[in-house]
Amino acid sequence: MCIGLWSLDHPDYALLLKRLSIPCSILCTNRDEYLSRPTVNAQFHSFGRVSESSFVLSGRDIQAGGSWFGINRDGRVALLTNITEQHGSYRSSRGHLVSSFLQPGTPNVVQYTRELTSNRSDEFAGFNLLLLSPSGETGNGSIAYSEASLVTNSGGGGVITARNLRSEERRLGGVSNGVDGPDGATWPKVKKGVSCLGEIIFENEGRFSSSEELAEQLFNILSYALISTAFTYCSIDVLFFSFSCFYVRWKPSTPPGNRSQLRTSIEIPPLRMSSSLSADASADGPEFYGTRLSTILLVRRDGRVIFMERDAWKLDKGGNAVRGDPKDTRIFHLQLNDPKELKESGIIS
Repeated sequence: MCIGLWSLDHPDYALLLKRLSIPCSILCTNRDEYLSRPTVNAQFHSFGRVSESSFVLSGRDIQAGGSWFGINRDGRVALLTNITEQHGSYRSSRGHLVSSFLQPGTPNVVQYTRELTSNRSDEFAGFNLLLLSPSGETGNGSIAYSEASLVTNSGGGGVITARNLRSEERRLGGVSNGVDGPDGATWPKVKKGVSCLGEIIFENEGRFSSSEELAEQLFNILSYALISTAFTYCSIDVLFFSFSCFYVRWKPSTPPGNRSQLRTSIEIPPLRMSSSLSADASADGPEFYGTRLSTILLVRRDGRVIFMERDAWKLDKGGNAVRGDPKDTRIFHLQLNDPKELKESGIIS
């Protein structure tokens, strides 16, 4: 039950930061997964060799390979969410869709999506894939994500299709585990997440003194559920109030019966969940499933990037689910390669 939220076209971003006059693109995401699934935290790597000079910055899924969210030094971004469906067997890992796009030498968004939609059909379980590719020059602060597409197969084994983000989606957008279209767009967690992201970046002019302060507000969206009439099975603690958004810590008293019922909650607290997607509240039931990681990505128009990743929930040495400590947030800074220089050298098309 992952979620991704973004704002790519915010011309007045400079007004958010008192001491920063350069606009940027904003992306934030939660990864919801079994807490025991073998995973490598975000680092610079090449899906093999690990080095500070490596081309890709992302976490990695050890069990199936690939990744769910990352950026490379050219500024390309890929964000993957799974579509909620019954478990099935497929030939290829969805995580490789992310790794393939982020590695050097991969075609741009238009060419990459053309290859996906023409060559593959039944290889993957259900997925939604956001792909971004920049244009402009870092020297004059004109970096922007001119290419932005959403790729999906609308469910396991389905035909892969791709579309450009609409103008309103570029300004404020979100995706979770629903099928692209009326189903996915009406998920409460997506609607509320997009609404609160818009509130933070469009209604708080001059409020934030640093990108890090802005990032903390974005983590607040990812870290707490939003009050909903659907939470009849939950007790809640109100943590703070911000305009129209109530941020609350979700404390399940009676867990939901399956993962499809979690579409109201941005953060998923640890639940005993079987591979058949059914919940089991017993202490000796299936493995813990919940929000493992929250990640914030800020890409400035001058090519400077801040990537922040923190553990939402994790397993302690005894196998118990515990909250991650915000003080252990992993923070990365990088300077993007100049798309203009790369194009002139023939590295990208």
